This record gives sequence, structure tokens and C-alpha cells, in this order.
Amino acid sequence: MNRSTKKFLMLVLSVVVVVSTFTGCGSKKSSESNVNDSTKPYTGKFVNGKLTKPFHLKIETQTGFNEAIIADKKGFFKQVGIIPEYTGVLSPNVSLAQSVTKGDNDLFDSGHVVTIASARDAGAKLKIVLTSMVDSPDFDKTHMTWFVRSNSNIKSAKDLVGKTIAMSGRGSCAELWNAEFLRQNGVDVKKTKIVVMKDQQQEQALKQGNIDVAILHSPYNMKIKNDGGARILTTSYKIGQKAGDGQASGLAVRAFSENFIKKYPDVVKAYIVADLKAQQYIDKNYQESLKIAADYLKMNIKDMSGNIYPDQKWIKPEQINFWIKTAEKNKLTNFEVPGKVKASDLYTNSLNPYYTGELK
Repeated sequence: MNRSTKKFLMLVLSVVVVVSTFTGCGSKKSSESNVNDSTKPYTGKFVNGKLTKPFHLKIETQTGFNEAIIADKKGFFKQVGIIPEYTGVLSPNVSLAQSVTKGDNDLFDSGHVVTIASARDAGAKLKIVLTSMVDSPDFDKTHMTWFVRSNSNIKSAKDLVGKTIAMSGRGSCAELWNAEFLRQNGVDVKKTKIVVMKDQQQEQALKQGNIDVAILHSPYNMKIKNDGGARILTTSYKIGQKAGDGQASGLAVRAFSENFIKKYPDVVKAYIVADLKAQQYIDKNYQESLKIAADYLKMNIKDMSGNIYPDQKWIKPEQINFWIKTAEKNKLTNFEVPGKVKASDLYTNSLNPYYTGELK
């Protein structure tokens, strides 16, 4: 091969490399254009049940059964144009409400009416846009279960005087329904010792004797039952039933900050559609949903339990008021004065496309 031919081939190769390089950059730029850019306004619209441009929604990494897992794995988020971005597990000194208010997460997807009320009282202006799970008398679908050691002399609520009760957090569903359980049985909650502890840590603490009662959500209630050494004292469904509505005692809520709602109303609409599809899918395909969640959480399927969802597409004020009235009866923090917390301040149906008639 002569020198001129070599020069020609090298020139051609250089052109190919340059073209390939610019083509690659072009592809990357196109891909990155879908990522939310805080310097540019999001221009996507909610049309015919989905967004016209994809939106990256920041969600905390799930540690328990949640319909967000199903919405992601079954493609319901994708169908409406939402791309979930998992931000990791929150550090112990940061609440989800704080995280959503700061913008580190967009979605508040782990809490209840009392959580939102407490957050708003502390200045975190969150607004409920959708209800989620409800309670069930079936063990594998129960909201919360109270466990004591198998050899414990605790047989009823009256035996809890002076005992140590672990719960996932103050101002939480566990605090509310534990207080109601004690109140129903004439026990002053102040005569018990409450400690805050993650559900994941309570089984070991109970069996080591560091606590006397573990209040566990799914799937950790199933795991401790399978492991043995503990027995059930009561359930949230039984407590709620005695209070007037067993199913509503498990009512979870999904919320966004008011700033997010104002800035991205169309994204909220799309989220509602996707989440409701996931809820309905779980109710119809419960065992498969358990398997999907177990794989996501890297748990043994035999230790997996989940939740069921109400046959409703928007928020019902009576369900919100049930929680408020129960919290008032127990003088939970922020609920000491009856009427101070109003249901209408906590939720909105105005962005629910099924409620407004935008979708059938």
C-alpha cells in the first residue's frame, strides 16, 4: 500500500470517528432532554390519561409493600409518562415530610391522615391527593399487628401498664391506634413506655426482651409469625372496628407538597391514574403482586404480606374525618383541641381526573 493510499484511508477513518462522536453526543443530548431540568419549566401536559412529555418523579426507595412497586414493575408509571427515580432510604433523623418539603423527594407515599396533619402543623404544607390501602381482618392483608412474646404474661391491654411498646414513629398510625386500643380498655397510655423503633428491628428487640410489644406493619408481621416465638395480642382492624370502621383504620394516603402541586398539576393527575391502576391490579392479582414485591425487597415470598385497596377513585371526607375524630378522642399531638384540624385543609380532589370528570 503506497503512502498516498494510507493517507486517504486515515482521512476517511478520521471523518468516521468524528461523525460517530457527534452522533453519539446527539443521542446523549436527546436522552437527557427527558430529564427534569430545574432551570427550564416543564411543559408536559396531561392529555387522554397520560403526560405528553416524560417526568422523572423522585420517590424514596421502598422498604415495605407499596403499590409504587407494582406501578413501576407492571409499567403503570411508564404508561402515563412517569419515570420513577428512587432516592434511597431516608436517614433516621429525616422524615419523609421534611424530605418532600425540601424537594429531595416529590412523593409522600408512606403515611396516614395524622402524619399529614402533624407535618402541616410543623410548617410542611403537604396535601393529600389520593387514598391508598385500607385494613383487613385477613392476617396477610392487615395494616398492623401487635405482637408479644409467646411466653409473655400479657394477655390483654390491661396488662400493658408499665410495659415497653415499640412503634415506628410518633405522630404515626401506630401511635394513634395503640392509644385507641389502650383507651378502649381503660388504660392510660402515659402508664406505658413508648419507644420509637423501625419495624425491621422490632422482632429481635422483642425476642431479646428489650421491648414487651412490637407493633408491626406488613411484611414484618408475616416474618415474625413464621419465625415463631411470638403471638398476636390484637390488630389494627379489630381496634378500628371497635372505634367504628375496621377497614378505615388502615387508610393510607398519598400526598405532594403544595408547591409541587402548583408547579406540576398535570404530573399529579398522571400519578393518580398510575397509582389507581396499581391498586386495582393488586386487588385482582394479589399473590402475583406479593411475588413482585418480594423480589423487589429481596425477601422470601413466604415472609411476604401486603395490603388491599378500596374500590374508590377519589378521597372520601368521612374517611379523613374518622382519623381526625379518633385522634381527637386520644388527644394526640396537634389534635388536643377538637375542630382545630379540618379535613378540608388536608386533602384535595381537584386534580383527580376521575373526580372532575376528565376521565371516566
